[in-house]
Amino acid sequence: MLERILIIVAVLAVASAGYWWWQRRQGRVREMHRDGALSSETLGAKRGYGATFVQFSTPMCAKCPGTARLLGEVADSHRNVAHIEIDASERLDLARELSIMRTPTTLVLDSDGMVVARMDGPPTREQAEAALAAVPSAGTDYSI
Repeated sequence: MLERILIIVAVLAVASAGYWWWQRRQGRVREMHRDGALSSETLGAKRGYGATFVQFSTPMCAKCPGTARLLGEVADSHRNVAHIEIDASERLDLARELSIMRTPTTLVLDSDGMVVARMDGPPTREQAEAALAAVPSAGTDYSI
């Protein structure tokens, strides 16, 4: 009887540790480098002059609408920042090229269209702001 209780406690401890680890990875901003820029034509929408959030979503994704709303608000609060939402199920070619394995996944592009950060899972406002702060500035402040 004691052995069964110890096994159950061990399984619960491992499952809890795994869940805690998985939760800590949600929306985490990772620096990313990719050869070649993503153009507005490739994305199917106009990029932002300063930075762009490119969010990959799917129709069945429960967290995608909230993520889109959050990223839209963050983009609107910054000058020259755009938010583009792409349906990964309709753009499988691009999703495969960029190794999008889950939704929501958000790429952060600099002014040249280079991917500089990636957030897998739904980010918090602080994570989205931190990703924008990490985008290198082009050294200009033109109004468009």
